[in-house]
Amino acid sequence: MARQVLSIRAAVVDHLRQYCMKQLPNEACGILAGQDQEITHFFPIPNLDQSPHSFQFEPRTYLDTIREIRKRGLDWIGIVHSHPNTDPVPSARDLANWHYPEKSYWILSLKGDQSRLSAYYIAKEKVVPVMYQIIVDR
Repeated sequence: MARQVLSIRAAVVDHLRQYCMKQLPNEACGILAGQDQEITHFFPIPNLDQSPHSFQFEPRTYLDTIREIRKRGLDWIGIVHSHPNTDPVPSARDLANWHYPEKSYWILSLKGDQSRLSAYYIAKEKVVPVMYQIIVDR
């Protein structure tokens, strides 16, 4: 299945990076939303696991976020989480726990001096990297 290139606004990347840094040493997580193939919003969701190696959405915030996305007329495009100490590549746990092949799966690595953001589609534990562009807000 061919997929279009996704785009994400620079302000969303900045918001995401700042939120993930504040959650260190634990993984941070949230939902990415927008319209069509453009991500315009990051909705942080507390990590129930409070762990540097795994994440689990806090259920009430997750449900409230889904309602808010619908209320604003946005599309749920993907989820994002951070890897505080590893590369932005899905772990075995990430693959086993992902059940939304139609949603993009983003990982922000905070390893080293420069953060790195990668995106994927995951279906039945098969990982397909996603090309994306960052849109600089005017």
